[in-house]
Amino acid sequence: MTPGTPLTDRPAVAEPERSTWWDDERAFVGSRPTWSLILLAWLIPASVGLLQMVAANLLRGTLGAEWPWALLQVPRWLTWVPLTPIVFYAAERFPFQRHRLARSAWTHLGIALLIAVVIEVLWLQISFVIQGYLEPEALARMQSNRAEVYSVAVLSRLLGDAFIYAAVLGVATTLGYHRRLRERELGAAQLEAQLALAQVQALKMQVHPHFLFNTLHAVTVLIREDPAAATRIVTRLGDLLRLTLSRATTAQVSFRRELEILTLYLEIERTRFHDRLEIAYEVHPTTLGALVPDLILQPLVENAIRHGVSPNAGTGRIEVRSRHHGDWLCVEIRDNGAGLAHGQVRPDGIGLTTTRARLERLYGDRQELTLANLPEGGCVARIRIPFQLTTEDRGEPAVRLPLPATSATPLAAAGD
Repeated sequence: MTPGTPLTDRPAVAEPERSTWWDDERAFVGSRPTWSLILLAWLIPASVGLLQMVAANLLRGTLGAEWPWALLQVPRWLTWVPLTPIVFYAAERFPFQRHRLARSAWTHLGIALLIAVVIEVLWLQISFVIQGYLEPEALARMQSNRAEVYSVAVLSRLLGDAFIYAAVLGVATTLGYHRRLRERELGAAQLEAQLALAQVQALKMQVHPHFLFNTLHAVTVLIREDPAAATRIVTRLGDLLRLTLSRATTAQVSFRRELEILTLYLEIERTRFHDRLEIAYEVHPTTLGALVPDLILQPLVENAIRHGVSPNAGTGRIEVRSRHHGDWLCVEIRDNGAGLAHGQVRPDGIGLTTTRARLERLYGDRQELTLANLPEGGCVARIRIPFQLTTEDRGEPAVRLPLPATSATPLAAAGD
């Protein structure tokens, strides 16, 4: 972050990359296709077909009699212009996926044969009309054996039309994959932008004048009473800022790494409350290597301190719990405050709103963030996300929570 960069609470949105007309697949697969591009694409094989027919008749010396049939190559190829959106729709409706590959293949084969039959019957009728003007006698002979003419004409061109359908289907499938890839890249860019905003908001909260004033005031008092503790707090503040900035481009970290930055933050907050804040951990060892969104716990702990500890005249208590339950990682942030008012829901601030949005972006419907009252009093924020083990933390020793034993109350690791 460069000096002078303003901090904003407005969600960051990554602008999509501007595309030019020649690489914009939306011209074909959008809700309103660009017909001019479709027409331009089919004019290429139409022109090639026209040139081939003209050259062949020139070599045979029959161009004078066959020129209407040569010109007919252009509208024949352009018949595929209105059919192209249908093929693209079929490619999207019946994609070639592993679990439905056979069904999609047979479906596209049926559509290809249907389109081929329609095209050949249509152009056979048009040929009869033109034949009636150019060669009435030949038309009479053809109509006398109409069934055979239809079967030969349709069957002789059926394979060629099927190959044309396959070519268009291949283009549609390729552009579809390309479009979905770009959408995923755009989604990843938006996620990184939101992560950057969350980190900036966390940094803003940490260096907020009110927060910084309270921290410096506590350090000032400790300089006279306990210089070693004052030095330790300043060191924790520097470590917290350094870790936050070093993970500016990280989307997910291990739960072990998340606890590192959380305990630094809690150590600083503990100085504001002295003996009024107790911190406890109940962390199952198997959860330390699980992937979690970076900076996902700090807003929840900050929310618990603000609503559960600050209004409480007695000793406040924050508990951080984690467990591995089946395919899920469950994390809880508990406080012993007044809890939620009966029948009311605590409104989400910027921290909770950003946390919900990041969880939804990362995991879709496979995530959960809830606030609820505890039977013994207080409030609990629960996060449930898919359990994904990262390899970087396998085999490492148990995490050491950097809080003095006299000020924190670590709980024993519990099983599932």
